[in-house]
Amino acid sequence: MEKDINLRHLRVLDVLFAERSLTAAANILDTSQPVLSKILARLRVDFDDPLFVRVGQSMEPTARALELAEPIRRILTASASLDRRPALFDPMTSRRLFSFFISDVGALRLAPPLMERLQHEGPHLGVRMVSLDRRQLLPRLESGDVDLAIGAFPELVSGIRRRKLFVEGYRGLVRREHPFAKATPDEAAYRAARHVLVMARDTGHAHGEVEGRLEAILPADRIALRVSGFVAAAMAVKRTDMIATMPANLAAYLAEEFDLAEIDVPLAMPQFDIALAWHERFHRDPAARWMRRLLFDILGRRKRRPRAY
Repeated sequence: MEKDINLRHLRVLDVLFAERSLTAAANILDTSQPVLSKILARLRVDFDDPLFVRVGQSMEPTARALELAEPIRRILTASASLDRRPALFDPMTSRRLFSFFISDVGALRLAPPLMERLQHEGPHLGVRMVSLDRRQLLPRLESGDVDLAIGAFPELVSGIRRRKLFVEGYRGLVRREHPFAKATPDEAAYRAARHVLVMARDTGHAHGEVEGRLEAILPADRIALRVSGFVAAAMAVKRTDMIATMPANLAAYLAEEFDLAEIDVPLAMPQFDIALAWHERFHRDPAARWMRRLLFDILGRRKRRPRAY
């Protein structure tokens, strides 16, 4: 007959090894001695061995029972570890290294406020901001090599959870003395101006779609400069009459940092949902949950919706 021994039965044997008494074991297990006697009788049948025999005033294990003692202890120890709740995460003492997939645009905006917060709330935590081929993103999230992705990732579906941060639209950046800083341009004036275009199609960044749209809308001879980064574009317009069209939240940040002016974009520009994305495998990880809350508190605050045209 197939044995049907459960953890409760093994616990009875384990306590008997320690107490050598049915009465004492019953008290520890919060049950009655008759119930314990029935369990022991069943185990004797299952193992085809007396297991414990009375010697004077105590119940002593048989040779077979002594063979079982260590395997039973290992099983009970492993079972107890499965029942434990995950350890609490203490950001003040943890030395965990968090890894984020984020564009240079996102890193530019996130790094200063995040590190300022961690200085007070997680002084020993480390952060690694990586930018990689988006084709590598899903397997890196699945493996845990990357904890979170921050941005617009409509292609991430399988096993992915996400939390929306804000809707990203587009604004233009010009130098403060630019005529457009004083009067909002119409579409014709905007198209006729000289532009610096940020190239992103080969990076997989959502701005790649906007790059293509601007190339289709703007006359070719009006795209005076092409650069691979938004900071370079901002520096270029600071000393010229060119316009840089870029994500609205980044435009606000760079306008403040470089003393530039923001303007509305009188063109049909797409909007993107910017979100935190992580793999289902790590959804309940206490450390990851703490970091997600912190990032949402930092990045989810700006929810400005650009004017629609």
